[in-house]
Amino acid sequence: MRLSRLLLAASAAILLASAAQAAPAAHPPAMMGAGGGGAMRGMFTREERMVLLADGFKATAGMTEDQEKAYRAERRAKILAISGADLAKFKADLDARWAAMPADQKKLLTDKVQAFVAAHHPGPAAQ
Repeated sequence: MRLSRLLLAASAAILLASAAQAAPAAHPPAMMGAGGGGAMRGMFTREERMVLLADGFKATAGMTEDQEKAYRAERRAKILAISGADLAKFKADLDARWAAMPADQKKLLTDKVQAFVAAHHPGPAAQ
């Protein structure tokens, strides 16, 4: 009797674990923005994404919300179209720019990105 209960409990735990893994995400990964993951998260390191966001902040200064959204969509499409050696060069440039950035500027940028993510992706803390 005890063995059957143990097997039943183990089976239930396995089924619950497999169901949790099979459950679809709230947002498809490719559709999520900088704070939520997706294609850009898999393509770039955190530091590379920070440099990309810094560029985006500068480029969209003074734009309306619709203009910013269009800019980000166009830029995302261009970046996702990069492949091979061009992508390696692009990433190397981002890495070099991050490495050259002073520590205080990195801190300011990190704080600004965290505020941006909190404002645009409310909910659980972004990684």
